[in-house]
Amino acid sequence: MAVIEERIPQVKQQRPRRKGNRKLVFWLVLFFLTVLIIVFIRSPYSKVQEIQVIGNDIYTIEQIVQQSGLQRDMQFLNVWESSVQSNLAPLEGVKNVTVSRSFPGVIRLHVTEQKRVAFWNGQDGSRYPLLENGKVLKQVNFADRVVDRPLISSWAAPELLPNLAKALSRLTPNVLAEISDITLTPTVYDKQRVTLYMRDGNEVRSVVYKLDKMLNWYPAIVAELPAGTKGVLSMFEQPWFVPYGAGSDAIPIAGSQEQTEKPQ
Repeated sequence: MAVIEERIPQVKQQRPRRKGNRKLVFWLVLFFLTVLIIVFIRSPYSKVQEIQVIGNDIYTIEQIVQQSGLQRDMQFLNVWESSVQSNLAPLEGVKNVTVSRSFPGVIRLHVTEQKRVAFWNGQDGSRYPLLENGKVLKQVNFADRVVDRPLISSWAAPELLPNLAKALSRLTPNVLAEISDITLTPTVYDKQRVTLYMRDGNEVRSVVYKLDKMLNWYPAIVAELPAGTKGVLSMFEQPWFVPYGAGSDAIPIAGSQEQTEKPQ
């Protein structure tokens, strides 16, 4: 019987795992992570090294960066998009801004601005942009910048500016660039009549509430006129053209009725 017991292999008893080893590993990992975080925070890689602005036109890069509250050498991880948006809210020409990051240390501000549709000329020589929402933005003086939008020098009805801005925002870029000056020229019968002076030497007469529907056909209509002929183009229900010095002799615009009904 003793011989049989000697042949039976004895099962080794498993020793209980030591919880102390786990705790030691945990504290070691935590220690090294803490050291790495401290080293990172104190290194130049944790700081904002460059601030880029993309999409701005109305405001300069310096104006946007200063208003955003961002600075070089601030903590890279402390840049919050909501905070930047709140700081830029006083800039009325800014629609929206988003923030993106690029390691190491690059912050990008993607700015969406209100569309500029015209310029408002002040009596003191100032020049302010008229935005697509109808607001004259007096935060920025464009007097020293290139005139790439129509000029408004005489406009006695400020309440019509939102309607004008809305109509201009719907024009194609090519047509908008052709307008040199816009003047409100009301009559007894219609307070919204306007006169537009084009860069090619022609004069256009229309009304604010039909401006976007009619004026987009300007290039096609001018192409039908005799070469080198300049004059007054009336664009109401039915466009007609009167050359300068021709009195009341109007030139009919072929196909203009179909164009006014189906503008592009």
